[in-house]
Amino acid sequence: MKKYILLFISFSIFSQNFNTTDFNIDSNFNIIQNEVAQAYTKKAINYAGNRYYFKKPKKALLNLFDGDKPIKVTTNYNLLEQTFDIETDDNKTLKLLPNKVYKVTFDDKIFISIKGKFYELINQNENFTLLADTFLETYMPDYTPGIQVKPDPTYRKSNEIMLLNKNRFFKIQRNKKFIINMFSSSKSKEINTFFKKNKISPRDDDELSILFLEFYSDLII
Repeated sequence: MKKYILLFISFSIFSQNFNTTDFNIDSNFNIIQNEVAQAYTKKAINYAGNRYYFKKPKKALLNLFDGDKPIKVTTNYNLLEQTFDIETDDNKTLKLLPNKVYKVTFDDKIFISIKGKFYELINQNENFTLLADTFLETYMPDYTPGIQVKPDPTYRKSNEIMLLNKNRFFKIQRNKKFIINMFSSSKSKEINTFFKKNKISPRDDDELSILFLEFYSDLII
């Protein structure tokens, strides 16, 4: 039970300094523009719907790799291009540089930069880090060539979960058999029972985190 409590308080530990009551975005703009972001043009892609993680930009704290004081911004994660966007007053867009920004902390989500890319942080402890990679993937709708006009590509939200262990990434397939096989075979029956007893869903990131916290010492990857 203690491990489960640790899981649910993890965000309060990581974001204990998050405070939106004194957000003076303008005072940080020069630092953002000149040091931790760059201007860019969004890709002209035919996509209907919200390409962002949140419905609208939210307040966040940026922690830099160089250890400077956190920077306060309003930003949103662009799922299509996998970058944090910041809109300027003159309708230009800046993107945060993952080699400059280590962590982006919202009131309910945390993203960290690893090897030049942002990932959603699910759990981080002394043994492993559990991450989610959320993005928009392209797929072609079904159609009949010669009868129907070829449709434009469609985009749908996708999510992959990964385990970072000993500086190596392991992509986790979201099915029970694959996850059980990540652990010692001697634990298979116990893990299967744990799945059922705690109603663990392979699609739920937080529930998977509970499982890995319980059995991390039995990982064979």
